[in-house]
Amino acid sequence: MNYGSALMTLRERLAGSYEPSEASAIATLVLEAVTGDDRGVLGLHADRQLTPEQQVLVLAHAERLAAEEPVQYVLGEAWFYGLRLYVDRAVLIPRPETEELVDWIVRDLRSAYPALVEKGPEDADRTDLLKILDVGTGSGCIALALKSAIPRAEVWGCDVSEIALNVARRNGSDTGIRVDFQGIDFLDEAQRKQLPSVDVLVSNPPYIPWSDKENMHGNVVRYEPHSALFVPNDDALIFYRAIARFAHKRLHSKGTIYLEIHEELGGAVEELFRSEGFGTVEVRKDMQGKDRMVKVTG
Repeated sequence: MNYGSALMTLRERLAGSYEPSEASAIATLVLEAVTGDDRGVLGLHADRQLTPEQQVLVLAHAERLAAEEPVQYVLGEAWFYGLRLYVDRAVLIPRPETEELVDWIVRDLRSAYPALVEKGPEDADRTDLLKILDVGTGSGCIALALKSAIPRAEVWGCDVSEIALNVARRNGSDTGIRVDFQGIDFLDEAQRKQLPSVDVLVSNPPYIPWSDKENMHGNVVRYEPHSALFVPNDDALIFYRAIARFAHKRLHSKGTIYLEIHEELGGAVEELFRSEGFGTVEVRKDMQGKDRMVKVTG
């Protein structure tokens, strides 16, 4: 099997589940990962032969992809805000809209705290006053991206899932980024007391009502962790309510909350935080024009 026939095989196996352009992109991504060659080399050297080990891996990946398993799980990696992260079925796959949330935070913090961005070798263990908590950290993507972008901040991530925390800690080790990951059931008020007071509280919590499950893509429902996706139909804002109450006790004055939200619940989330006494609530649309992010202050 050469590069050209490998790409053709992958595209054919994906044809039943993906549009041709998406199938081609996934096939190329897989072959890049298997061979270590970029797409330019793949195109120029279509007759280059795969090793027997590479051929076995391509066919194994093709089987998993044909069953609609997300390519990020098949390859065990996902890129997020410039970081190459390990992912498996214990955690959600990082998504572009979450990168938009992180970028919003980074831009705000770099403007407000420019001195915290610069860091030399002698500052490896130094932090200043800025403290950040990521609730429901999953793969650690948000916490690690923020620590990478704002090196002198002190960053924590918490999650109820120990297997998710294992992924987050692995990513911290692999990237050399220091974040304190803690096992906490954030819905348990007693456990929330173990968390520090912070200046920035960020979360991409579960927010999809179970009733939406039938309308979601099969590869999400079958492969991604339900505990990180779904909330009860009768209490879709359960995590936002817990975040608001935690913020009353542990968010420093002049602190800020940044949240990812369900595209249809922007108004409800805004109303919740206003009813909890927060003065400024900004709902922001993502690049697709959907209400997807909220910033809460005061």
